Amino acid sequence: MIYSSTPNLLDCTLRDGGYYNNWDFPKKNIQSYLNNLSKTHIKYVELGFRFFEKNYPMGLTAFTKDELIDSLDIPNNLLIGVMVNAADLKKNNLNPLKNLKKLFLKIHPKLSFVRFACHFEEIFKLAKCIRWLKKNKIRVFINIMQISEIREIEIKKISIFLKKNKVEDVCLADSLGALTKNSLRLIIKRFKKYGKFNLGLHAHNNLNLALENSILAIKNDFKWIDSTISGMGRGPGNLKTEDILLKLYKEDLFFINKLKKSFFDNLQKKFKWGPNKYYKFAAENKVHPTYIQKMLADERFNKKEYNKILGNLKKIDARKYEPNNLLLIKKTKKISNINSWVPKTILDQKEVLIIGPAKSVKNSKNKIEKFINKNKLYVIGVNASSGIDEKYVNIRTICHPRRFISDSSYLNTIKTPIIIPTKSVPKKLQKLLSFKNKKIFDYGLNLVKKKSIQVFNNFCELSSPLVIMYSLAIAVSGNSKKIFLAGFDGFNKDDQSIDETEHLLSQLFKINKKIIIKTITKSNLKIPYQKI
Repeated sequence: MIYSSTPNLLDCTLRDGGYYNNWDFPKKNIQSYLNNLSKTHIKYVELGFRFFEKNYPMGLTAFTKDELIDSLDIPNNLLIGVMVNAADLKKNNLNPLKNLKKLFLKIHPKLSFVRFACHFEEIFKLAKCIRWLKKNKIRVFINIMQISEIREIEIKKISIFLKKNKVEDVCLADSLGALTKNSLRLIIKRFKKYGKFNLGLHAHNNLNLALENSILAIKNDFKWIDSTISGMGRGPGNLKTEDILLKLYKEDLFFINKLKKSFFDNLQKKFKWGPNKYYKFAAENKVHPTYIQKMLADERFNKKEYNKILGNLKKIDARKYEPNNLLLIKKTKKISNINSWVPKTILDQKEVLIIGPAKSVKNSKNKIEKFINKNKLYVIGVNASSGIDEKYVNIRTICHPRRFISDSSYLNTIKTPIIIPTKSVPKKLQKLLSFKNKKIFDYGLNLVKKKSIQVFNNFCELSSPLVIMYSLAIAVSGNSKKIFLAGFDGFNKDDQSIDETEHLLSQLFKINKKIIIKTITKSNLKIPYQKI
């Protein structure tokens, strides 16, 4: 197929693909990737993000430090760059430029470009950042996220700003995967109306239109096309590098196929990205694809629960994703003065068993039930976990919004009382709570930005609505004599939740040094194991 002009191809596998493997690409595979790309017509490579340091482990291309760049043999014909989230530049309420300079203590000589990932309102705060990078001879791209949602007035304002700040390269990022060819045509028309830019397209594949939209962009003289090996990328993934090369440079496929066979095929088998009906639903209903990605990856959900979760995602504004929440619990003001329930009224000096969702409970059902009887334990079941007979469960806890959605049907079938931070749930989500003929106890939950836990008589403070920590806070607040856990086997080593849980557990032990917590089923968490 011949076009009037061919675009620059930019491969961003190590950046966008990292949403699946936590950016944990081994250095030898990164080097192989660069070596093979250098033999194709792809000349621009986004090595990864440039994040601030996190409190949990992330792979090399999450930070793309100068040390990584120095350690790689970058082929001379490749131009490399990184992406910066504009939202990160608001960190600690500092001037965005101050934060940018913290990310780039020096400009690496091999760094050719920086791409800013921006929502509409974030773009206008980047003027000084743009000028500073350009002064340091760095090519600046503005990647406008959720482009399917953009209005003409916003395109006009962006165009005026970009022309004023001499930004020529503008990438339209279809973050929701919702772009149709008709909507793309309209957006192209409007951008051409207000300015002459080197337009690019970053296509996601929710609707299986990534290739078609990219071809349309090329026909409209786009200068940049993003792609990833095997389509590896957030949600259903991106335009496949091999698909666009098949259209433009078929001879290059040999080198991409080498990469696929040596590394990326195994990654796809493991993480299973690609279009499906759930991502299609997300695109059609303005739901951020990461909600779907997290839902599908969470083994605690089954297929019967998916439709209910998706149906209720439609009822809230789910266009933006928050890492700690599948759906947001409201970050409330301090709630210490709220007349909430006090756990001490039922737990004081009792030995408590908190039952989690893991299969280890079902596998040890008889042993656990005998242990409960022998020690006269007060049993707290989390969410709808049902590994033991319900008659042994005294009360249940639920604090994560996705659980209100997925578990309400089951919880309505049992008479067991429930503990819920009702005052921390957004009004839109409260409408989804329909527990009938059931005692509801309100133990408050205040979400805070700092990764921490604080326990009070009638509420706790947490950085995430982790039900294990919420339940432990209840037991500690209740002055429980001893706390046992079962069914909290831990997470995969690449799951950020295990790191956060470990951190909060260590904090809990610090604030209450006399607390005794043991697990009666084996766990990856650093909790003493007691055989029963």
